[in-house]
Amino acid sequence: MLFTSITRSVPMLTVLCLLSAGFVAGDTSKQLEMDKEGTQLIGQLEDVARDVHYNAGRLNSFHPTQISKWTHYHHLEQIKSLVNDGLRPALERLTEIQPQLPAWHQEAIDQMLASAKALAADTNSAILNLNDTKALPIVLNAEYKELIARIYHHSESLVRTSDAAGDYAAAHLQAVEAGLKVPKH
Repeated sequence: MLFTSITRSVPMLTVLCLLSAGFVAGDTSKQLEMDKEGTQLIGQLEDVARDVHYNAGRLNSFHPTQISKWTHYHHLEQIKSLVNDGLRPALERLTEIQPQLPAWHQEAIDQMLASAKALAADTNSAILNLNDTKALPIVLNAEYKELIARIYHHSESLVRTSDAAGDYAAAHLQAVEAGLKVPKH
């Protein structure tokens, strides 16, 4: 009688273990997909950040008397477009999935979001400054030059953070896909 009871219990226990393993695998699969999406979004963010950094670098490197105000407007409009059409959608989605990502990923998103917000605010301020000081030559516009330096700094920070986070996320993802046991962070 005891043998019969154990014989029935073992298959039931095995079935329960397999079912729970299936749920864990399903959760792991969902987490892996979330991690992949986060890594892809950070890669997109990095690409856009590099374009913003290029435009900010051009503005930051120009001697104010070498280029026209139109060129300044052009680069600022490029940056504005990149922020609105490139950074914002990627950051909005990252913010949506942020709670499901590892802690280090969440911290990187917070840093990138802070840099992007500061970048957007300073870009807007630089455009408004140019509009308000049309008669003032750029070489005499200290506030504008400071805004351009800050835009450059924010874009540089965004590139560094997204590059590091993207590299780390890609390496972590590669290790998980290869079947290595990696810490869950």
